Amino acid sequence: MKEYIEKAFSVVDKIKQFDGEAFLQEARSKIEEISSNPGQFALTAILQLKLAYEMIECYIKKECSLPWRTVLSLIGIFLYFINPADIIPDFLPGIGYLDDAVALGIALKFIRDDLKDYAQSKGLSLEEYGLV
Repeated sequence: MKEYIEKAFSVVDKIKQFDGEAFLQEARSKIEEISSNPGQFALTAILQLKLAYEMIECYIKKECSLPWRTVLSLIGIFLYFINPADIIPDFLPGIGYLDDAVALGIALKFIRDDLKDYAQSKGLSLEEYGLV
């Protein structure tokens, strides 16, 4: 119990140390970076999605091993991606894939290190896949 209380206080301390101005500056910088070349941002996301597909295919065919959290993340994102019952229905013009994109972004961020390792094992350019 003491261990959980110490962890809770640690989290509270980190929240108190949160630098809102630095956070906002970093967010603005990232938005400007994406805005300057939205096509590249979308292309990178698509390439990472294809790489993620190759990873789960490799795992399912028992050609490689992956950490269990990565397997669960990949299966989860692809199940969400192909499920027509999304939070925002896919058929809505302009916003239909917004929830898919957010879920994909979160999942890819979660398995980023594994994506890097897989890309390197296949001799792929980390820069091309936005994994630098």
